[in-house]
Amino acid sequence: MNIWLQRVAILSLLGFPIAVVGARFDLFSLNISLLVAALSFLLAVLVFFMGAFLSLKQKGLYPVSARNALVAMIISLIPLLGIGSIIVAARDIPRIHNISTDVVDPPAFVKIKELRSSEDNSLDYDVDKITPLQQSAYPNIETLSVNMNRAQAHERALNVIIKLGWDLVDDNRPMGIIEASHTTRLWGFTDDIVIRLRSNSNDDQVSIDLRSVSRVGQSDLGANAKRIESFINDF
Repeated sequence: MNIWLQRVAILSLLGFPIAVVGARFDLFSLNISLLVAALSFLLAVLVFFMGAFLSLKQKGLYPVSARNALVAMIISLIPLLGIGSIIVAARDIPRIHNISTDVVDPPAFVKIKELRSSEDNSLDYDVDKITPLQQSAYPNIETLSVNMNRAQAHERALNVIIKLGWDLVDDNRPMGIIEASHTTRLWGFTDDIVIRLRSNSNDDQVSIDLRSVSRVGQSDLGANAKRIESFINDF
């Protein structure tokens, strides 16, 4: 039985990479990928407790079986700690995926609308729902003000985009709008970003607002806020 327990442990270990590869290469939907990851975690929990029980129960009479159970338990720790850490982190992150430095008048997407499908998350910004959640979780996400003219700020923003590895979608200098997208390395999720630059009447101070929106998923696990913070810090 303990040999089978080891096999189930290995199955739980393989579940997460299978889920990632499936989502990355569009082998199955995001919901299926998340279901595979969740089942892997549940299997790991089951193996861990069964392995602990059997290793203790069989320690004296069946040392080989006890050792096999212990090995299964150790294998199950890998998905338990890996997926478990994501679950714990997600508990403290609001279920939002649309983050903006300006929560009253968020920057609007133009060209990126043409790249998104009807199955992607809506680009509508629900102020009443998102604002309190965002300000509570990410109080440092706010408009960036810099002492330079708009042309200089625009050029620097483009350089930061290149440094961060974002894909430039549109560069509208007359409107002071830059649109880009970023694909995550692990899951291959694509998030969209719009940057808006507004200068004062003397064109010696610029206000820069960013908005980052995930195409899929209800929660972004903080990715959009981190992306905006990375831009602001590098700028």
